[in-house]
Amino acid sequence: MIRIANINEKLPAGLADKSVEFYIHEGDIFCLHGGKTYPFSDIPTHILDKVKADMMANKSALKAMNTWGIQNDSDKLKQYIACRHGAFDQTPDMTEDGVMLPSEYVDCGRRGQCPNEGKLCSAIAVKNGFLNKKEITVLKYMGAGLLDKEIYMAMGISDNSLRYYKDRIRLKTGLLSKTSFAVLAHQLNLL
Repeated sequence: MIRIANINEKLPAGLADKSVEFYIHEGDIFCLHGGKTYPFSDIPTHILDKVKADMMANKSALKAMNTWGIQNDSDKLKQYIACRHGAFDQTPDMTEDGVMLPSEYVDCGRRGQCPNEGKLCSAIAVKNGFLNKKEITVLKYMGAGLLDKEIYMAMGISDNSLRYYKDRIRLKTGLLSKTSFAVLAHQLNLL
């Protein structure tokens, strides 16, 4: 008889269950669901229907895509998934029951320069609210191990502003230590 240790390792969403994890790989959108990986063109219709319903309910996202000139329904779905759920993480983007979860942080390379930032993509949901762009940036730098002086100089802000952002992060997340901030930055795939 083979004895296997029961290790409570958290697997990626969709690998061993019916939840859904979207991700971008080499510029293409993929979906992990039921232990299978699907390229965008083969994502099951019932999954795309749920994404489309979520997208249609998000008026600011639709407006952002219209200002970009994205008119084709398939292209809209791709952009919506890429901006809101394109990071590969341990949290499902859609539950097994077909409920779309809040968007995640996706570092698309245009952060801070995209005219539609915050309209199509969104901030990160945490225990007591949402982290905004500046708070995410602070958390990212803290996760990378930068000192406070390095952070406020890199961001072009004062040390008082940095303290303000760190206090806001503490309030919103309930975390207290720098170590906790670094762990959270890793958990949120900010690095």
